Amino acid sequence: MDSIERNSTELVPRKKEPGATTLCVTRRMDVAGEDGEEAIQRDQLRFFRVFCGTWNVNEQSPMESLGTWLEKDDEPPDIYAIGFQELDMSIDAMLSTDSKKEAEWEDAVKTYLHPKAKYIKVKSCRLMGILLLVYIQEQHIPTDVDAEQVATGIMGFMGNKGGVGIRMTICNTSICFINSHLTAREEEIERRNQDYRDISSKMTFKQFSPPMTPDDHDLIFWFGDLNFRIDDMPANELKNNIDNNQYTRLLSHDQLCKLLGKSDVFAGYTEGVINFRPTYRYDSGTDNWDTSEKRRPPAWCDRVLWKGSGIRQLRYNSHPELKISDHKPVSALFDAGIRVGGDKSHRTLTKDAMGVLDRIEEEYTPQVKLNTTEFYFENVRFIEPQQKELAITNTGRVPVEYKFINELDGVKFCIPWLKVSPRKHTVMPGDSSDVCLEVFIDKEIVRDLNFRVSLDDILVLRLNSGRDIFIPIHGTYVPSSFGTSIETLVYVHGPIRDVTVEELIQVGGAEFLSSTDPYNSRKYICPKEIFRLVNHLYKYGGKKESMFLKRGHPSEIKQIRDALDTGSPEYLPGSVHSVAEALLLFLESLPEPVIPSAFYHSCLQCSTDFQRCKKVLQLIPDSHRNVFKYLCAFLRERLKFADQNNLDVKILASLFGNVFLRAPPSSSKDDRQSTTRHSKSRARAEDSKKTAFVFHFLTNEYDE
Repeated sequence: MDSIERNSTELVPRKKEPGATTLCVTRRMDVAGEDGEEAIQRDQLRFFRVFCGTWNVNEQSPMESLGTWLEKDDEPPDIYAIGFQELDMSIDAMLSTDSKKEAEWEDAVKTYLHPKAKYIKVKSCRLMGILLLVYIQEQHIPTDVDAEQVATGIMGFMGNKGGVGIRMTICNTSICFINSHLTAREEEIERRNQDYRDISSKMTFKQFSPPMTPDDHDLIFWFGDLNFRIDDMPANELKNNIDNNQYTRLLSHDQLCKLLGKSDVFAGYTEGVINFRPTYRYDSGTDNWDTSEKRRPPAWCDRVLWKGSGIRQLRYNSHPELKISDHKPVSALFDAGIRVGGDKSHRTLTKDAMGVLDRIEEEYTPQVKLNTTEFYFENVRFIEPQQKELAITNTGRVPVEYKFINELDGVKFCIPWLKVSPRKHTVMPGDSSDVCLEVFIDKEIVRDLNFRVSLDDILVLRLNSGRDIFIPIHGTYVPSSFGTSIETLVYVHGPIRDVTVEELIQVGGAEFLSSTDPYNSRKYICPKEIFRLVNHLYKYGGKKESMFLKRGHPSEIKQIRDALDTGSPEYLPGSVHSVAEALLLFLESLPEPVIPSAFYHSCLQCSTDFQRCKKVLQLIPDSHRNVFKYLCAFLRERLKFADQNNLDVKILASLFGNVFLRAPPSSSKDDRQSTTRHSKSRARAEDSKKTAFVFHFLTNEYDE
């Protein structure tokens, strides 16, 4: 220990530059030399002032000065990150990449950026009503700028809810800004949690190889209308506490505060102390709480959180003087440490300062103990996750850094149905790291199972400067009608749980389907599972509002899955919205979409001509064509009552266009990997053509 105690780390102040503070970390070590001391200079830490603002503008245009929001501070920020929600919720905004409101608000923001500095726009990113704008002082030069979006709204397709992200690198520090709009209503906390998980896991910046996630960045700022509410308090008591500035008592009932540090939701994120009134919900144009029929209780829906080392919040405010919306805008100001020199591999100054221990650590071999060396997941079901925990205990004398690595020539470290979190971590001596192993079969994974029952894999756990540990994973999957092809289902008369896997493989095999069918008289026109779902919606949906536009409940969708797979009960459980979502999920899970992928490009090419569309449809297999005709007929029937059920033909055409038409796997992969403006424009054009193709059949009777 003597050698450790003789070393020291100092923070040596440097000359201040305008708007920033610079510190240099200097390491002093006892080494052989003329004077017995050598100074080794490492990274310099420069503090950038970062402004994060969020406002749900309730589809209003900017009719007030934004100066009190954006110009609140005497010193100009180095970076502005400004998020809007509900910018434009019109049907045109849902289906188009252009929005008049986006241009209006961007012009307003530019007008009120701090007058003491000159700014350039780094990038903007919009997902329907969610807009993120990032500006930086013109003397700073960001690199590796990228943007991404994740929709979590209507059936996972539409951007009425979701998140947008913009990332960039300044000097040696990577920064990510995320603006999100999560599911509303007090009781929907689990949906908000899942929205966070979806955005956090699915947002990948693809210009990097491998693609970067938000958690791969040094500094992360996450803000928006997070929609968390205040639980277990009557509205009158809640408002009395607000009037008496009893915010601490209210925050003990705040859903987000109860999650922070105790859940995977916003794990590792920090929020500053809230000393302002709830920002939602007001009567527009006033400071009065909601007097509408719903009388929504006040809540801190609009929040700013951060994650990373070297961040210090300077203030956290709401701006009640801005009244055009039913929300009040919020802003937070930070000093964020940016590394301006040295090796990019130093993630934080703490790690850099502790680098002196490298020579000591080399004398020791990392040693760990696992709570188990093999895992078994039994009876895995579609959309029903199973979790197990791997505990890695450091039994050695030095910190152990571990990482799960790709097996041999594999391109991924685990197969798609398995999620491992965290993938890498550092464990201090005597401590343990808990790794969550989750098996989950979703709509994309189930397409490729092809009646596979055995789910096996091997994880390779590598200890840095140590050995590799091989961990076998075993699982058994329960086949479901979800993920089974139309061509197989039309031959399965009983519940799929009563059919052996061998029989399913035989019926679905190419040899069986290409032979003279001895069971032709037993072949269904349409799979009974699709018929049951549609028939239920027809009988019990009636003129129900917003069918297919409201999400169902996950537990009910699982019950519907079991009812379809077992044949019991005959009456499908759950709400109409759950049955509607189950129908979409069923169609999305088909290994071959309703219109087979081989006809994808033909359908797009003829999308402007109904007669040509009908000719292409004649070429697809009978069973697929029957399903398409049946579903379109049902949707046309629902649209007859559009004035009562709030359905819109354009939205349905867009929604079902993405369900019926799926690009061939090879082109889909290419599109996901490409980040060029041309490829994104092509993807938008393809979406428009898919919508146009289905639109023909929703507005015209189809007769062969």
